[in-house]
Amino acid sequence: MYAIIEDGSHQYRVHEGDRIRVDRRPGKAGEELVFSKVLLIAGRDGGPTLGLPEVEGARVAGKIVNQFKTKKIIIQKFRRRKNMRRRNGHRQPYTTVQITSIAPAP
Repeated sequence: MYAIIEDGSHQYRVHEGDRIRVDRRPGKAGEELVFSKVLLIAGRDGGPTLGLPEVEGARVAGKIVNQFKTKKIIIQKFRRRKNMRRRNGHRQPYTTVQITSIAPAP
């Protein structure tokens, strides 16, 4: 059984037990996180259940594994002959979530 969920502006195909990396969500390791925007559920008897745009009553639950930042990337801007140089770094924060259950609509 799998589901397609939307979190932020990203869509993820998840099975139970999968680990996904989503944009930073508040919470500490071990806390539960619920994704209520389920776009599709498939893998049970019969065909997939499509949402228009969401499957009503369906939810996907997960557990926060850790919070982390990615490797630093350097952003440089340069304009020749204008004495303009800018250098910035950026580390994007992410949350790793392990999917614990997929609950279809009752």
